[in-house]
Amino acid sequence: MSWLPGVHAVLAALAGALGLFIAANHPLWPNLLGVAFVAWAMAVGLRPSLFLFVLPALLPVAGFSAWPGWIGVDDFDLLLLAAVSGGQARLAAAGWPRRGRSPASPGHGARTAQRGLLKALFPLCFRPDGGAGSAEFTLFRLAGIGLAALSVSYAVALVRGLSAADPSLAGWFQGYEEPLNSLRVGKAFFFALLLLPSLRQLHERAPALAASRFAAGVATGLGLLCVAVVWERSTYPGLFDFSTPYRSTALFWEMHVGGAALDGYLALAVPFAVHAVVRAPDRWRWGIAAALAVLVAYACLTSFSRSVYLGVGLSLALLAWRLSAQRQSFPPPGLPASAPTDSPFPPPEAWRRWGGRVLLAVLAFEVVAVLGFGDFMSRRLSASERDLGGRLEHWTAGLSLLRSPSEIMFGRGLGRFPANYSQAVPEREIPGRLLLVDDRQSGTYLRLSGPSQGPRRQGAFELLQRVSPLHDGSYTLAMDLRAPQEARLSVAVCQRHLLYEASCRGTLVRVPGGEAQWHHFSLRLNTPPAGAGGAWPPALGFLSLRLLPGSAGAIDVDKLRLRDATGRDLLQNGDFSDGLAHWFFAGRHYFVPWHIDNLFLEMLVDQGVSGLLLLLVLLALACVNLLRGPGRSHVLAPYLLATLISFMVVGVFSSLLDMPRPAFLFFLLLCFALFLNGCAAANPLAVPSVPVRTP
Repeated sequence: MSWLPGVHAVLAALAGALGLFIAANHPLWPNLLGVAFVAWAMAVGLRPSLFLFVLPALLPVAGFSAWPGWIGVDDFDLLLLAAVSGGQARLAAAGWPRRGRSPASPGHGARTAQRGLLKALFPLCFRPDGGAGSAEFTLFRLAGIGLAALSVSYAVALVRGLSAADPSLAGWFQGYEEPLNSLRVGKAFFFALLLLPSLRQLHERAPALAASRFAAGVATGLGLLCVAVVWERSTYPGLFDFSTPYRSTALFWEMHVGGAALDGYLALAVPFAVHAVVRAPDRWRWGIAAALAVLVAYACLTSFSRSVYLGVGLSLALLAWRLSAQRQSFPPPGLPASAPTDSPFPPPEAWRRWGGRVLLAVLAFEVVAVLGFGDFMSRRLSASERDLGGRLEHWTAGLSLLRSPSEIMFGRGLGRFPANYSQAVPEREIPGRLLLVDDRQSGTYLRLSGPSQGPRRQGAFELLQRVSPLHDGSYTLAMDLRAPQEARLSVAVCQRHLLYEASCRGTLVRVPGGEAQWHHFSLRLNTPPAGAGGAWPPALGFLSLRLLPGSAGAIDVDKLRLRDATGRDLLQNGDFSDGLAHWFFAGRHYFVPWHIDNLFLEMLVDQGVSGLLLLLVLLALACVNLLRGPGRSHVLAPYLLATLISFMVVGVFSSLLDMPRPAFLFFLLLCFALFLNGCAAANPLAVPSVPVRTP
């Protein structure tokens, strides 16, 4: 239809304008990000298949919020917006009438217009050949209708979440109780939805290329994640220290208040490490894939997550079953030429069999080493029964938020759980808050407050700023403080990646009462000794300020300066003149009020029974397609099924949809599984043949 290119053009322009606006307001690299955004959008417009590799490859590492201090928006959003802008622009350019092209005949009627609108919004539910009577079309149409209904549910929940928040708190630097949190929770789904038209075009025109690039992108992302995990553990607890209570977080900054971003990502991505091993065409690429599998196993084991162990274990067992069934559907090599030869499995050479046995032995040794040479996981397993009891209480308290019939049916709104839970369960409220105050006399300063009704939760909230790698020596911290009543503030410089300190050197500051009077403090802090990994790799650090138990309810902070021995100030925006730019916060051993710790209850609280049922229906349709539908013969079908099941298992004990990056990968994989057919059953490394027309 003639107006469809206009829809794509508008979406491309909106995504581009929003991305450039975000880049221009970035606290660290506005100009660099603006240029990179335009270049990446143009690259996607010229080669749309790039986004299927680049987005999953950079997903686990394209997050630097601990430096700029953003919570609701992060750097990965710019990658997604540029991909949306470039993809939609290409669709718009391809859809405009060209010279010599005959226009579509008028008079198709309202039904054709309605079908065109649905195809523009949810194009993957329509087959390119228009086979409306086939079972494939019926399955895809049901999936499209379900996806459209879930889109409406997300839109309604987003409006409810935004309307329930205080609009006066809107801004770039928001926590989890402000309006931006609703957008933070919902953006993963809408980004996946906006990429659907480009995905449909790639799926129709080059299905083998789309499958191979996406699998390669996820495997590359896994490799980058493993590099981050190895660096983190070698720098802080020690590469082979399995007794220190330190759980890997990699570069998922979203875990600064707990959560399971790493768990969800591993559940989705680990099957693609198996794909890399199984599909490796030669020895050296098989060796790289085997090394990746060993590192991925290390990342899973050092997460020390019981749900990851369970989910990944079940997904591997399921994957072995489905790969066996898929292998049996293809004839072994050596059959007559009339038999199909497009098996997705390389020939079973002797080196591949022996290499597989050695790889299994190495993986088994890894499991024994992590679980047997350290006692951290055994302590976690022994506390499972107690943890389950506390989790059941938490789930019950979370469900109590749904009180009226409308809330049961449609939920409380996206991103409203932390604020609503803190109000409904005051003894488990968020343990701290940050508030910028603009005073005519004192200027702009920060108010750090503790919980209003849970004094025992004081000390579980930290104000942080990332500082450069720490070296031996002394540092001088200067700051102005005041409090309405006597308060105690813990100040420390720590070698720390995100949640767990390798070592800290700090002091206790007592602030006398008297709300109107500022007190200046100058403290000398000695840097902690080198971490377990020595001087290399360099250990990143944080300046930490924490209101201790027994203190006043709030303390005002201003004019912070952290100087090294040369007099260089290591802090940025110490006077808060740029708001909360460069400042970050984190929970400290207490993460209950930020997450309900169950994917299905999370969906129920945010979007009600309607949203939960729609998600379950889509998951069921995806499984039907991968097991009995047209997608069962696709080369990625076993891996997609394993990822979805693993994600659901991990989601029984974790909130996953409030973690934007893993949630985006989940929705992208779900769309793949919903609309998959057998077009890419053949080896994607092979060159497709071009049919020749005979006279």
